[in-house]
Amino acid sequence: MRFRSVIVKVAALVILMAAALEVRAQQFSVESFRVLPNDVSAFINPVRDLNDEDCGLVKVIGSEDFAFSTPLGIVKRVDNIGEIWLYLPRGSRKITIKHPEWGVLRDYTFPERIDSHITYELRLDQPTAAQPTAVEIEPVVQLVRDTLVLTRVDTLMVAPVKKKVPFTFAAQATLTYGGKAKSLMGGVMLLAMKRHGGFVHASTDFGKVGATIGECGKHGEAGNSMPFYSGRTRHSAYMVNAGAAHRLSARVAIFEGIGYARNTTAWELAPSEGGGYVKNTHYSTRGISFEVGTVLTFNRLSVSASVASIKGSDWYGSVGIGIRLGK
Repeated sequence: MRFRSVIVKVAALVILMAAALEVRAQQFSVESFRVLPNDVSAFINPVRDLNDEDCGLVKVIGSEDFAFSTPLGIVKRVDNIGEIWLYLPRGSRKITIKHPEWGVLRDYTFPERIDSHITYELRLDQPTAAQPTAVEIEPVVQLVRDTLVLTRVDTLMVAPVKKKVPFTFAAQATLTYGGKAKSLMGGVMLLAMKRHGGFVHASTDFGKVGATIGECGKHGEAGNSMPFYSGRTRHSAYMVNAGAAHRLSARVAIFEGIGYARNTTAWELAPSEGGGYVKNTHYSTRGISFEVGTVLTFNRLSVSASVASIKGSDWYGSVGIGIRLGK
């Protein structure tokens, strides 16, 4: 019986020592983890990972002596006053937290996976130092030798690899229609870009008006009179625009630019009026033009759609199709 009692006491002592070691091994815990829906820090200043994807941001409320690691790595760490900013790759689910004195919390699992552009808060429950109590002791003079121990926690910051954007060139045949005169024009558009580039778009109906002897209004009125017309008309239109192009993804790009355009319509007077052509000012426009549009690519096929205007009064729609060279 005495031997059994000794065994029980030894087992209890071992269990108490193991519990004490466990408490000593980890003296902190995760108090809370939550999403900060009104914090746009991760969206305004994005950090990209090795896959060129935007990271999520975890703001750790704890001592700057803490070190961190995740299965997907930590892209960037920023030590701010009162908190530590950790930029984690999208999809991160676990994190290991270490402290040189308080131990290790291994593989803490987030309640949800880290997402791009989202800011989170991880609050740590840290041990507090015991408050000293005043006691009356006899003064003792001792010789104390102090040894300063410097502990440094290093975090390796891995800079994301910038993805190289290839150069591409596209040539398209275009068809443009619109304006008060309902002009139909054929043209050519050229685009060259990496992440950014430029374009040139020229179109015409190959018409020719020639010399005119006067002007008339929308319905043919010339001054205070209404002359007779033969019913024959002449029309000429062209537009040239150039500007910048921007790649949004591997398949989508946008472009915008300005240029010059002219659209002229002339009516022929009847023989009784002396003949000749007069310019119809309502259906004729010239001046600064602008154009905005988008380009879609499918392997080597390149298609586009755009809207253009002359001085904001005549509006045109354009579509194009062609080939793309490059990636």
